[in-house]
Amino acid sequence: MPAIKTHEWSPTSRGKVLGLIEGGRHSLRDITQILNIPKSTAYVIKTHGTSETKSRSGHPKLLNEMTMRRIERHIKIDDETHRQSLAVVIDLLHLTVAPRTLRRALHEHGYHFCVARRRPLLKKVDMKRRLQFAKRWVHLPVEYWRHHIWTDEMSIKLHGTRQTQDLIWRMPDEEYHKDCIDHRKKPTTGVMFWGAFRWGKVGPRHFFDLGPKERVNSTVYRDQILLGPLQDFWFESFCDVDNPIVMEDNAPVHKKVCIVTRQNLGMECWQHPPNSPDLNLIENIWHHIKHVVVTEYPNITSQSELQAVVNSIWDGFSNDQWNGLVESMPERLRAVIDAKGGSTQW
Repeated sequence: MPAIKTHEWSPTSRGKVLGLIEGGRHSLRDITQILNIPKSTAYVIKTHGTSETKSRSGHPKLLNEMTMRRIERHIKIDDETHRQSLAVVIDLLHLTVAPRTLRRALHEHGYHFCVARRRPLLKKVDMKRRLQFAKRWVHLPVEYWRHHIWTDEMSIKLHGTRQTQDLIWRMPDEEYHKDCIDHRKKPTTGVMFWGAFRWGKVGPRHFFDLGPKERVNSTVYRDQILLGPLQDFWFESFCDVDNPIVMEDNAPVHKKVCIVTRQNLGMECWQHPPNSPDLNLIENIWHHIKHVVVTEYPNITSQSELQAVVNSIWDGFSNDQWNGLVESMPERLRAVIDAKGGSTQW
């Protein structure tokens, strides 16, 4: 008859093992057959030399390792399961624990309920273009990026508020996993602001002058920006750098009539891949401006006041304040390559 396996052996059974051992007439194999106890258990009892069970530090865990692996597999299914509340997880997996018990167990396994990083939704074609761009230019030294003029537009709203947070369960190394990113699009309503900068110089800024229900298009961009402050800043940059290069995104407003205008001016222009704010350095400045407006000027009541505040923030920048962004460009490209075109920390 095979030895019976159990989680606990009584002090009496342990005492019988010790008695037969002390008698010196039986081997562990004999004791196993006589008492129907596993040989490994008999050896442990002999080693401890006592019939008392080993003291325990507390209540046995309600969630064993097998159950925790099942919970982790559930969380990793997709972007929705990463965002489920503890109550929902308990209900779907038929667990008999309180939410706080599950939370503690998840923390012990490295999971935490974190705010999802806001990043654009990257399709396969986006990731391919980002990877191609990064591999093409990653060899360029920092000095080369100092020749670029970084320019873009942003929309900023009156009575702007912070958007609701998107909370997820994730491991530390899943921060930029596609299922753990907040892909919600930013609102585009509001007044349109344009700005430009390069290494060592903060450039001009401009609020678009638009009529009722008028939107920024390529003609508006050409007339108010390209043939105005951008052209002036580009000409001025020749005094400091050889062949300044204008860096823009792939927005439609930069195309159509603007293409011919740039060609006539002889303006060299690069475009970073779509959905790539991490490769558009001026995006960091937009984030800074919006944060200052929301946190320090919550009581703005008119668009004219909003424009005055934004202009004041921009004019307060020192010329070398954003040099670190330019210095980070090689590292940003390497991060895109490491992520195989996916989202990065930038």
